[in-house]
Amino acid sequence: MRPRILLAEDEPILRVTLAHDLADAGYEVSAAADGAEGLQRLQERSFDAALLDLKLPKADGLTLLERFKAANPTGVAVMMTAYGTIHTAVAAMKAGAADYLLKPFPSEDLLVLLRALLASRPRPEEPAPRPASVLQFGDLIYASPSMARIADLIATVAPSDATVLIQGETGTGKELVARAIHQLSGRQTQPLIKVACAAIPETLLETELFGHERGAFTGAIRDRKGRFELAHRGSLFLDEVADLGPGVQAKLLRVLQEREFERVGATQTLKVDVRLISATRKRLEDEVMAGRLREDLYYRLKVITVNLPPLRERKEDVLPLAERFLEKYGRPLGKEMRGFTPEACAYLLGHAWPGNVRELEACVQRAVTLTRSPVVGGEDVAPEGGSAAGSQGQGQASSLAETIRDAERRYLEEILRSVGGQKARAAEILGISRKTLWKKLKLLQME
Repeated sequence: MRPRILLAEDEPILRVTLAHDLADAGYEVSAAADGAEGLQRLQERSFDAALLDLKLPKADGLTLLERFKAANPTGVAVMMTAYGTIHTAVAAMKAGAADYLLKPFPSEDLLVLLRALLASRPRPEEPAPRPASVLQFGDLIYASPSMARIADLIATVAPSDATVLIQGETGTGKELVARAIHQLSGRQTQPLIKVACAAIPETLLETELFGHERGAFTGAIRDRKGRFELAHRGSLFLDEVADLGPGVQAKLLRVLQEREFERVGATQTLKVDVRLISATRKRLEDEVMAGRLREDLYYRLKVITVNLPPLRERKEDVLPLAERFLEKYGRPLGKEMRGFTPEACAYLLGHAWPGNVRELEACVQRAVTLTRSPVVGGEDVAPEGGSAAGSQGQGQASSLAETIRDAERRYLEEILRSVGGQKARAAEILGISRKTLWKKLKLLQME
């Protein structure tokens, strides 16, 4: 297989000449005329080496170098520039460049340098191949058709001011979708204010959202703006909107209908221009049927609905996400992580992930922290005290229901261990009530 080279050079003649010489030398060349095109090439495939001009339009060479090293940890990069200084050379080497060439240079020198660099780079211990068609939309990483459809939906609705409801299990990435909608909207230069409705007692949520006047209640020693005022001309993200109490629901309905409200304890009506994005792990239809959610508010919230599938229904996304978390947690520790072994990949793809992306992230973070190898193995990702092979064997021998129960039990054990057994904190992380957690523990014979 021919080594793949990313060539980023904005000068057309030099770009064509280098691409021709590299191809003649047996390399597969992907040429980019500017930084943005280079970043796009990096999203489309992996590379063995990169030849990058330091000064590029749309994104400079150091930015491209950083992305190249993140996506191709074992790849080698050579920087090119006609304006060489000690400062730029040091910056390039610190960012991960293997060498630095001053223009003009003979093509023969470049070819000799590339052969030496590629021959000397370390070989990982059988890392699994990278997924072929991994895409990124905002902070969302995906390869599955279902998430591709969601990305298309986000791109369609984001420019409007339509209210959006994001539904999905805990840990599926609802906040990332909300952020993507805001960043693609005309309000992107204004704030995105976030409110975790389930984490704030109902008695405090009204003043948190709408603010209060001085003297409105005991302890209100000064005026305070609420989240709606802070989000003026921007977006407001209400996480777990189904947990709002009746009083707050009525006031929220009025804001959505009239674009106005009063602070707690005030008589002055305030006008506000806010795009509302809400999220819930519950089915709002069930909440309406049970009388816990106003039907008129339901229709105001559910103008556009984004349904996020759980991770177990989009297995194509598991390895791309795992690779992103590998980079995220390896870099701060100074570890150059090179991928996952086939055994580790088999475990990651075979696990049910009841905690969805959040559980996968915790799994990879634990593996990166504890492993001493640049390649994450099956024993690194398997639950403590177990093995990847044992987990797979058990999954094959047991029924689907038993496999799911075992996965839930392991996940709950990890959560409880991480919070020192504090069930109230564990319930908050899981996004469920303490009573629901108690029932789940009893059902799984953990109580």
